[in-house]
Amino acid sequence: MSDLDKEYDGIRYKAKDTPPLIFKALFTVLVIWAVCFMGYYLFSGWSSEGEFAAIKRAKEARLAAEKSKGGQAALPVNEERRSTELLAAGKKEFAERCASCHGPDAKGGIGPDLTKKTYKYGRTAPEVMQTLVEGRPGGMPSFRSELSKDKLEGLVEYVLSL
Repeated sequence: MSDLDKEYDGIRYKAKDTPPLIFKALFTVLVIWAVCFMGYYLFSGWSSEGEFAAIKRAKEARLAAEKSKGGQAALPVNEERRSTELLAAGKKEFAERCASCHGPDAKGGIGPDLTKKTYKYGRTAPEVMQTLVEGRPGGMPSFRSELSKDKLEGLVEYVLSL
């Protein structure tokens, strides 16, 4: 009796040199699928970075088209949320620090009317920020050491929204 044909506890064992046909078929299908998968994803030029860049370019083109039509470009969601938070914080700071001079409705009092279309020292964000940080002669105090950058930005946004 050879090593290949043995009997253990009444069970006859005969070693086969080849795996079952179903395993061969499944392995062959798996290898073919893997080669096709690698060929497609490695050599087709597709990448998630390329897809992201294409989406970003399309969004920028859409925003530029909206801006060129005369409308303001829409803010991204996180910027819009930050803007509304700044506006709310600015309104609160205005009520606490500015309403005593400019009036609760910003129509003026001791200080000038902030609802006008133009200001004496300019009505752009950098000019209003400069006014808040440095103050102005004739009564406008400096808030440089009293307010944080976020509070100043909120106050500027609120004043410009009037």
